Amino acid sequence: RGALLLRNLLCLCTMKQSSLCLLFFRVYILCNKHFFCSAEASSEKNGGSIRGINKMSESRRKLRQLQEITSSFTSTCDWENGSMAYVNSGTGSDRSDYGSTTSQPYKSIKYAVSQREPCQTIYIMEGLYKNTYFGQSYNHQNTISSMNGVSDLIITNYENDQPVIMFDGPGAFVGGSTSSPTTNVAISGFEIIGPNYDIAYEDAAANRLTDRSYYKGRGVAIWAGHHIHISDLIVHGCPGSGIRVNKGDYVTITNCHVYDNTWWSPRAESAIVLAVSEPADEQTGTKMYLTNNIVHDNVNKIPYYNPNYAWDYSPIGGLDCASYPDCETGLVSGCPWQCRYGKASQDYIIDGSGVYVTRNSDTYTNGWMELTGNTCYKNGINGLVVHRTHRCTVRQNTIYDNGVIPRLDRPEDVIEDWHVGASGKSRQPYSGLTLNNAEDVKLWSNVVAARYDDDYAFVQEVDSGEAAAVIAGGNNKACRGVVDINPTNFVQTVENLSICIPEAPSSPPSPAPKYVEVFCGDECHLIQWPYDMGPSYMPGSDGDVEQICADLCDERDCRAYSTQYDYRKNDGSRWCFFYKETAEPSPVSCASDPFNVGGCTYLTKEGRFFIRPEDRIQYNVLDIDPSS
Repeated sequence: RGALLLRNLLCLCTMKQSSLCLLFFRVYILCNKHFFCSAEASSEKNGGSIRGINKMSESRRKLRQLQEITSSFTSTCDWENGSMAYVNSGTGSDRSDYGSTTSQPYKSIKYAVSQREPCQTIYIMEGLYKNTYFGQSYNHQNTISSMNGVSDLIITNYENDQPVIMFDGPGAFVGGSTSSPTTNVAISGFEIIGPNYDIAYEDAAANRLTDRSYYKGRGVAIWAGHHIHISDLIVHGCPGSGIRVNKGDYVTITNCHVYDNTWWSPRAESAIVLAVSEPADEQTGTKMYLTNNIVHDNVNKIPYYNPNYAWDYSPIGGLDCASYPDCETGLVSGCPWQCRYGKASQDYIIDGSGVYVTRNSDTYTNGWMELTGNTCYKNGINGLVVHRTHRCTVRQNTIYDNGVIPRLDRPEDVIEDWHVGASGKSRQPYSGLTLNNAEDVKLWSNVVAARYDDDYAFVQEVDSGEAAAVIAGGNNKACRGVVDINPTNFVQTVENLSICIPEAPSSPPSPAPKYVEVFCGDECHLIQWPYDMGPSYMPGSDGDVEQICADLCDERDCRAYSTQYDYRKNDGSRWCFFYKETAEPSPVSCASDPFNVGGCTYLTKEGRFFIRPEDRIQYNVLDIDPSS
């Protein structure tokens, strides 16, 4: 009865009954508890909208999410009580007595990072941020911030601000090495723009052998480190990769929009890359995540060049290049294309994809990678590639209309100036999802449409012998293109292109969905996750039930929600179930991959399940395996 009284008093508070409101707060102080008005009272007060009281501000919610992300870091930071610094390019000053308040912020991100304290959050406020020496050189080495040795740090946008970062050198956030790694770092919440749009093809082609920094900068490039979380970025216009991590472990790149990158670098770049990863421990579970990114229009327009290649060396093809004298003199006619790869005489383009994990099989000796929920289109070669990398789960990716690099047997409708650099040889006939010398791969629920009917939509490549069979998979669909996957029944060929080709966004979308859906079959209720049962709504007449439940989840103690058929009404209505943020699954066996662990789920009718991306990662919430 006491709880009900407080609940009713709070409702009166929202109705502007001031005397009872004062009484409520007195009781509240004594009881030290939170109670909330019913949805009906809130709806009446707000003109029918379903909205709770004391709704957490977006900035506080974002900080909480980042704190949850960093809870998996190896540091002992108390992020909630850690120090904060602020940066404002317009009103700030790079002085040691500034930075601790929004009224006296630092001016530059570089200075803020250099003055960092352990376990600090640096907030970037609205404004335009450029590297030192911006616009004054084609070959300077100034970044927005060096990441060498940076640890125990969050760099994110302030509240709902939308800061823009522009660079014209090596990149925005660049650094980390074996001796000075980047560890326990989160980067989130702003737009990064490189100089692509100001570069002409003839200038980039002239730079190919001189290798100046202006023509090869990257948005985020971490060269060594672990426990790195990169999220909610818009990265575009970078001559090289948009986001890349080498020699990393426990790396997450999620909810980023990465486009118009890799145009002018001669380094055979791809948009989002994990390369030569190295394990930080002996754990064997999933530790590397590339999830829910939108990746498009990332195209190599300059042929690859590597000044370290000897004239008789080639990493592809297995030819004895020393037996071709014309290769030594740099001639094209008497030197096979394989022996010209990476040399000054290369006149073709066969590199550059959207999501790309590469050369990890020799270095990443334990642990899995997950590539999930990415949308990849209009990239240079493939949309998604697992290259010389073992132990990967590839699921629920949407891949279409890649293969922008010309095929010589398929004339382009519009000839562009950079096509001359791709005129010596066709690209490979792949423009979808490629597994290249990859073992222990799981392939679930991907949809792919190649650019042409005779391009490969799904393909396995191997240097010699027979490609290793995909160890688990199903529900993959190829809407256009050839399929070469073992076992063959893991991919179904369909004729309906709309299954694979959604309506592409006409403008950069918000890169951060609050909730992602997990396929749960007919067992969509996590019975062992503490939950509250909410109202039920009729689809159509009440609105979008999934969105209503999502809005209610935002206002509650909630990390995930499901919608389920309301069998009491039996009229098509759907319940909202809210899975609590403040309570852990019990038993502990249901805290990882719960839809595929016995006893964790309950049968539902017409159910759907949605979870915050960071919680899906933390609890390893995978699609239900229909075969299990």
